[in-house]
Amino acid sequence: MNPLSPLIFFFGKGMFRHALLIVGLSIISWYLKIEGINWAAYILWISLILLATIIIWRAGDFFSSAATYIQNKHEIPQSIKAAVIDAIASSFPEFCVAVIAVLLIGRAEVGISSIVGSALYNVLVIPAAAGLVATSPMIISKEVVWRDNIFYFGVVLLLGAMLWQFPNEWGAGVALLFLLAYIAYVVLLHRDFKKSRSKEKVKIINEEVEEDEEDEEDLLELKSEKKAWLWIMVMMFVMGGASHLLVESSLALGDMLGIDGVIMGFVVIAAGTSVPDTALSVISAKKGHYDAAVSNVFGSNIFDICVCLSIPIFIALAMSGEPTYIDLPQTGLIWSLIGATLLAIYFFWSNNYTLTKVKAGIMGILYLLIILISFTF
Repeated sequence: MNPLSPLIFFFGKGMFRHALLIVGLSIISWYLKIEGINWAAYILWISLILLATIIIWRAGDFFSSAATYIQNKHEIPQSIKAAVIDAIASSFPEFCVAVIAVLLIGRAEVGISSIVGSALYNVLVIPAAAGLVATSPMIISKEVVWRDNIFYFGVVLLLGAMLWQFPNEWGAGVALLFLLAYIAYVVLLHRDFKKSRSKEKVKIINEEVEEDEEDEEDLLELKSEKKAWLWIMVMMFVMGGASHLLVESSLALGDMLGIDGVIMGFVVIAAGTSVPDTALSVISAKKGHYDAAVSNVFGSNIFDICVCLSIPIFIALAMSGEPTYIDLPQTGLIWSLIGATLLAIYFFWSNNYTLTKVKAGIMGILYLLIILISFTF
């Protein structure tokens, strides 16, 4: 048996060659760095960031496949699957980054900025990518715009309010507010699901067909729930390790470039952890599942802000008994997220809830402008 077979299976034949090349580049640049060649350190950290991003992407795919198997096994409602299973599958890297920032490096603001940056990326880049690859203008349902999008906007305002009201430290009260907001979102989704289930039998049948199609494309051929849970646990461990590598490499690169860790979190770490979200939405857009492509963005963002910020605070409280210290002077990052969210609401609502390729292009360009401006914060 080829000893590299597990790695080839994990990365896929095409991606494995790229990963192998990046590993080789990392080893060479590490050796050159030891020999005193300073510029090699830049290549080292960049290559490790790329490697971590690829690992997060592939581990997220396997995690999602195993989670979908469990959802189908227990016939979990689609609403709960979207809000919980899909959100965890695509947002677990952000959770790992927040835990690492709070517990391991003691810089909660890096975790906050990476989640804010990920939310900005999700709300601008993912719809832009989905809109550009879609075979036709994306018609978004009113429910997605006025339920998911508006609820997400409320969560963004809650985040801004907490940073304004408690700029120096967050304790159990702040964490509890975020967690309650997420529970309210899950309850709202489940209520809407129960209302529509009896009225939309045809839609449910279509969804079942779509799920069968997705099952055919699953990376894993699972035949037992035990194996599915094993894959989930292993992939959580893999994503956690890759997220740690991503954070440390990004901060090291930022130190060399003279860029604050908060900005590195907002730009580099956020983009690295958002790859699973991008992949899910682009695939949905190519299939013509436009609501799924967009709703995944808002569900993931709500999970990022409400869960990925609250749970690490509770863990820190349990371990030390102290609130989490925060030093985030770059408040302009929050304003950029609020503005981008309002723009997304308008773009999804205008032209009879249609996202055209022109709008998608504008959203992509706006993201690049915000990133460039962020380096001046």
